[in-house]
Amino acid sequence: MKQRLAGLLLLLLMTLPGCTVSFNPSANQDLPEPTSGNREQQLEAEQAARMYLQMIDRKQFEKTWRMAGSALRDQSSEFAWVNMLKLASKTFGTPQQRTLEGFGFSPRIDVNVPPGEYVLVQFKDSAGKVTVTEKVVMQREQASWKLIGYFINKRVQYGADA
Repeated sequence: MKQRLAGLLLLLLMTLPGCTVSFNPSANQDLPEPTSGNREQQLEAEQAARMYLQMIDRKQFEKTWRMAGSALRDQSSEFAWVNMLKLASKTFGTPQQRTLEGFGFSPRIDVNVPPGEYVLVQFKDSAGKVTVTEKVVMQREQASWKLIGYFINKRVQYGADA
């Protein structure tokens, strides 16, 4: 399983400039629809997500691994995770003004991950014709949100209408 995820992470590293990543899209059709959660859940999830993003911004990649949730640690390696974050940091830089876009709370996020409490917190940063979207995926473990995924996408609009 670790070799398969390492291969997926390598594929992710190679596709970061386009940054369209999908894991088992057909299998995910049976997953529950995420909810926006209540205000208390949102505040807690946003605070945790921003903490992880600050670590990434400060290039504390190893620290994110040490604080990561078991779903990430069981299916990846520190080497693959740290190098993916290094490449993402070099490729995309540090967003200047992250704006919270929304939440997706769910008891299940992938057929290969056991049921639990999960949240996806999405941020957006726009500057001129460039928009960066970041998704922080976390799992509740031992009464706190643990990082289990980070996805970033950069879009540039071209042309006169952009």
